[in-house]
Amino acid sequence: MHDAAPQAPRSFLVGVFDDEHAILAVTRAIAAAGLPIHDCFTPYAVHGLERAQGLPRSKLTFVCFGGGAIGFLTAVALQTYTQGIETSFLSGWPLNVGGKPFIPNTAFVPVCFELTVLFAGLSAAAGLLLFCGLLPGRQPKLLVDGVTDDKFAIALDTAAPGFDEAKARALMAAHHAVEVSYIAEAA
Repeated sequence: MHDAAPQAPRSFLVGVFDDEHAILAVTRAIAAAGLPIHDCFTPYAVHGLERAQGLPRSKLTFVCFGGGAIGFLTAVALQTYTQGIETSFLSGWPLNVGGKPFIPNTAFVPVCFELTVLFAGLSAAAGLLLFCGLLPGRQPKLLVDGVTDDKFAIALDTAAPGFDEAKARALMAAHHAVEVSYIAEAA
């Protein structure tokens, strides 16, 4: 049996910028030039950055919708059961008070709404953590100083086909990069 040789950490050409307009403009220019973008790092969400990177639409909306649908169906099932569904192995608590129907659909609205929102929110949060790989105890693989405070960075994969260092450095300089350097991925 052969042991796999340890892989050397990948290196990235990283450009650091001071504002969101610069990172958005340089990302569009680099994508248009056909250079391989590994990722962009920002201290907050920058509108349009995903589209500029050419990323596909997020699957998180489907996860959120699925969670909301499960919450709605759970609320309907629970309330229907407790309002008087009789089966051979389950029995609810049917109460006929003042001639109200056994399954009062209008009374179900608040609980259905609340469980829909609860399940959708929890599934969206869990989906985000899973899709982004932000599981507890996981360490970041690419460290860029100041990116969580006030810096914006774009990392280009130097091992990917189509990487051209001279073109990348020229585009970053044209968009006023504060710093351009190589950073190795942490093990």
